[in-house]
Amino acid sequence: MHRTEIILDIIFCAIVLPGMMFLFPTGEWASWQPDYVLLYTLWLLGVWIMGRKVLGPMLADPGRGSKITAAGVFFLMMVVTFLMTLTPVSFPGNISGRMGGMQLHVRAMWILFLAVNAYAVPVGFLSARVNALTAVKEAEEAAENAARALEKRCQEAVEAGGEDIQVKSDYRVIHLPVSAIQYIEGRNNYACFHMDHREDVVSQIALKSVMDMLPQGKFVRVHRSYIVPLWRIEHRSGTEVQLMGVKEKIPIGRAYKENLKNA
Repeated sequence: MHRTEIILDIIFCAIVLPGMMFLFPTGEWASWQPDYVLLYTLWLLGVWIMGRKVLGPMLADPGRGSKITAAGVFFLMMVVTFLMTLTPVSFPGNISGRMGGMQLHVRAMWILFLAVNAYAVPVGFLSARVNALTAVKEAEEAAENAARALEKRCQEAVEAGGEDIQVKSDYRVIHLPVSAIQYIEGRNNYACFHMDHREDVVSQIALKSVMDMLPQGKFVRVHRSYIVPLWRIEHRSGTEVQLMGVKEKIPIGRAYKENLKNA
């Protein structure tokens, strides 16, 4: 669609738009009033840009407010076009000193106004809708790829010895699959296990003791309050870690940066 848009725009601007100008007395204006040729060319180009880049995308927006705004913009364009028809002109053979008195040319302006919008608005509308659908599709594909990558990493963790760990919570012993742990958060003397597809599990245990329970080489402490699985690390900066399947960004403590380097 993007390539088609470019081709249509080139054809319109290079062929159709200049051709439309011959509905005006361009021959006489070029001799006696050359500034009018430039003025009306810019007017046509402005109408095209507004329809292509503003009105079309506004109409493609599902919000009600955008439709009202589009109606307001179209009305403003009509007002500008009307004012353009009142532009005074002067050249031999012109029986009126005002453009408004030249009914044939006034009609030409309105025909051009409607013709340009008849092209520009639908193309702008379709372009915006296609771009929106493409963005949604790309986001869905990115989410699917991230989910598959996370599933693959979790499976690799299980195959590499990702056994369950046992923690006490509310006087019960709970088995937590190591591969399902998103990250572990320390809260005073408690540890909160953030898990895939289940509620968080809180246990009265220090993070230091949690590290002793976890498989060696599979987790790393990045902060005095956070432990993260190495296989979930998607990318990291000097101050935080982004984990796959986790919206929150985990901070990196200064004293724990070496842990990540050595992991």
